[in-house]
Amino acid sequence: MFDSDRQKGKVILILTLILFLYYTIWVIGLPFIDDDRLRSLFYPYNLALIVPASFGLIFIGGLILFTVYHIRPYLSSAKSKKME
Repeated sequence: MFDSDRQKGKVILILTLILFLYYTIWVIGLPFIDDDRLRSLFYPYNLALIVPASFGLIFIGGLILFTVYHIRPYLSSAKSKKME
């Protein structure tokens, strides 16, 4: 599909920019817009904070699980050395 990393980078950059602009208009601009046709393009306003908070909690939880998984062998060897 993509011939080079440069094309992949452009596509990722454009998608990120579109998502950033959509979210910015959703959070900052939508309270000032009264037009119902324009409001129908966006999800309900309460999701604007719930979705990023959920992804943040999942990300932080994943980092904690990853860290505990990788340091567990070192913790068990430290406990066995204390017992001796």
